Amino acid sequence: MEKLELELERLSLAGRLCYLFMCIEKYLTTCYPERDWALVAKKCWQWTNVYWNEGCDIYSAVVPEFLLEFDNYEKTNMLSFEGRLSEKDYLELTKLFAGLTTGNAEDEINQVLMLPIEFNNECECTDFEYADKPTLEILNRMLHFLSLHHISFPSVCSVQDMTVNQRNGWGNFIDSEYLSIII
Repeated sequence: MEKLELELERLSLAGRLCYLFMCIEKYLTTCYPERDWALVAKKCWQWTNVYWNEGCDIYSAVVPEFLLEFDNYEKTNMLSFEGRLSEKDYLELTKLFAGLTTGNAEDEINQVLMLPIEFNNECECTDFEYADKPTLEILNRMLHFLSLHHISFPSVCSVQDMTVNQRNGWGNFIDSEYLSIII
């Protein structure tokens, strides 16, 4: 674990976010292998192609706590997503989460999918120095969820070139979809 922690410390914020998504995919595909997680994966991996606030807004649709807050598409779309959620995505995602969660913040799957939102919140309006430790703590929480289910950690090799030396620790914009094990 110590070697992994050192490797994670060397990653830019974008690299850490990618590693977080790699962990989330392993969690989803191991704990719920019968489900099709492609839409969730697409919402994850688009994040590093755009400005973070936009990426976070797009991603937030896959967080059950937000998606299932209201009882129908119209309310959910307008009140949770300000008109940005397609009905097709809403229907696909609500079907995907049926039987797994009601959107309760305490449900493990919700906690796991909320981690990128927390990651974003720690990075918002700050620089690497202030986001460094909190983002590592979020990664450690994700690793804890993997450990609870005896899921091996993804290799850092795929993201090791995304170092703190890029863009003042933020990392570069990158088409990161190639890191996905789902899409």
